[in-house]
Amino acid sequence: MNAQNAQLAGALIGLGATITQAMDEIEDFVPCGHPASIVIDGLSSLDASLSDEQRSEQLDTVTNLINHVSEKRGVPAHSIVDIDAIGGIKTKLLGELQDVATAVKETTNLDHQGVNAWIYRSLAAIETNGTLEAAERMAEVQVIKAAVKTI
Repeated sequence: MNAQNAQLAGALIGLGATITQAMDEIEDFVPCGHPASIVIDGLSSLDASLSDEQRSEQLDTVTNLINHVSEKRGVPAHSIVDIDAIGGIKTKLLGELQDVATAVKETTNLDHQGVNAWIYRSLAAIETNGTLEAAERMAEVQVIKAAVKTI
C-alpha cells in the first residue's frame, strides 16, 4: 500500500466495521450498492499515487458514509484505524482485500452481495482485537476470488 494512503485504508476499515455491525444487528439488512462502490474504489486505489485532493475527497466520502450508516442504522460509527498498529495476518488480509477489490472493479458489476459482505466483514476483522476473525476471512480468500471470476 502507498504509505500516503494509510489514513484512507484506516477509514475503509472503520466503514467496513460500521456496516458489519449494522448487518449483524439489523435482521435482513443488506447494504445497497453505493457503499460497495465506495469501498471497492477506495481499496483498489490504495496502491495508487493519489493527489492530495483525490485522497482528501475519498477520505471525506468514506468518513461521511461511516456517519451516515451510523445515523441511519443506529450503530456506533467506528473510528479510523491506525494502519501502523496492525500487522501479520491483518496486513495480509488487507492486501487480499485490495486484490479482490481490483478484480471486482474490473468486472464493472459491483453488486455481488456475497463478495461485498465478505469485503465488509474482512475490513471489520482487521479492526477487531485478536486475529481469529482475520484468519477466518483469509481461509475464504480463494473461494471469494473464484466467485469474483463468475461475476
